[in-house]
Amino acid sequence: MLPTDWPRRLAGDECPYCPPRLRMFHRHLDVARLSRSTLYLNRDQRFRGYSLLIYDGGHATALEALPPADYAAFMDDLRRAAAALRAVLRPDHLNVECLGNQTPHLHWHLVPRYLDDPRWGYPIWDGQPFEPRAVTVPEPALLALRSSLRARLAEAQ
Repeated sequence: MLPTDWPRRLAGDECPYCPPRLRMFHRHLDVARLSRSTLYLNRDQRFRGYSLLIYDGGHATALEALPPADYAAFMDDLRRAAAALRAVLRPDHLNVECLGNQTPHLHWHLVPRYLDDPRWGYPIWDGQPFEPRAVTVPEPALLALRSSLRARLAEAQ
């Protein structure tokens, strides 16, 4: 059954991912503005480097609905963000997911995965067979990671 507010959410009413995104900053740290999106580092680092890449071109809910130039630029942003995460963090794998069933605004979850992470071999979303606890990284370490990602993105332009 769909939530009763689903039509409003699809229409972008009070969308937390539409600019100016003021409600996001308690949970995310802005990394870089790319051509059609902004990369954010999640403050919960249970998966080191977990980030969101959020579309900036207005409220959009479907990749196929984007104009071709916006689609191409958004995909290039995704490629750049993924490459930066891989270069800086050297994960064993990188999950890239575009869901939108909770927040219907185009965004990608970029989740570096490591062989020693507690959910290796399982989806990060499922609570079974174990649910890792939130990991709070000290602010200086989070800012250092952001700086490294910014530098890598700047090099790759």
